[in-house]
Amino acid sequence: MELEPRRLVVLHTVERAGGIAAAARLLGITPSAVSQAVRRLEREAGVALLDRTGGRADLTATGRALAERGGRIAAELALAAQDLTAGTEAGGPVVIGAVLAVLTTFVARVIPSLTERHPALRPCLREVSNADGLRALHRGELDVLLATADHDHRPDAPPGYALKVLMRNEYSVGVPTVWGHVPCTAAELASVPWIGAPRGHARAHAYDRLAAEHGLPVAPLAHEAANWSAVVAMTAAGLGAVVLPRSVASRTPGLTMTPVAVPGAFETLVLHRAVGDTTPPAVAVVLARLAEGAIDAAEEMSRTGMLDREPIVTARLH
Repeated sequence: MELEPRRLVVLHTVERAGGIAAAARLLGITPSAVSQAVRRLEREAGVALLDRTGGRADLTATGRALAERGGRIAAELALAAQDLTAGTEAGGPVVIGAVLAVLTTFVARVIPSLTERHPALRPCLREVSNADGLRALHRGELDVLLATADHDHRPDAPPGYALKVLMRNEYSVGVPTVWGHVPCTAAELASVPWIGAPRGHARAHAYDRLAAEHGLPVAPLAHEAANWSAVVAMTAAGLGAVVLPRSVASRTPGLTMTPVAVPGAFETLVLHRAVGDTTPPAVAVVLARLAEGAIDAAEEMSRTGMLDREPIVTARLH
């Protein structure tokens, strides 16, 4: 039995992308070409690699095993390409996804300097949600993703990617300034309305820990908001107290901080392409500049008095 390595790579892409059409988009070929490559591989292997019943194209157990082999081949090919470009100027397209909170804090400002320092580089910045960004990683559509998470609930990096914590920030409890009175104890906060967050959201995890520690109301809370702009509108209207990352709370108009401590930490994560311990050159220069931008942003917030303690930049990502 002799298997064509390139067809194993195609099978790996079908598994990673979640289907033939999505794999075709990643590979830059037609869906028909992907289907033909898989069928030829099935003839070479002598077994079915896709279960085509029910209108779907899921990999069989043998298909998954061969797709894993194809992933290793793809990784070796990436390393070979990197060897060929070693010592040369980093260049080419790099697709960067970023959630809104991170994009507006520092990522957008980083992009122009990337092309100034590396003229051959072509960065493409996309706003994504955490969920959409992770799905895009699994489909191989992003080279870098800047996401946010609660420190106890980080996502797993998909195959072919690495995860690093870029920035760690404390949580704070804020109350609407229009209330006048600022609750100074957890007992006082137990009697006020709250603005919660959707289940799975970092702020929801933080509130759950705070509630468990101090006997605060449990979900569902009086109100719910996923986005910062919604929190701003709700607090301006005096609707409830809220748990926010300190760096976000400090720039939320109409919000007054309380001295009540919230357990845990809010993190900014970077997920990026990697082959083992090796990062592609173009991605590596993006990571280095993102780390610089995060440090600059943290120092600016501290210098301008937005924060009494600046966020901790935990890694330079090299």
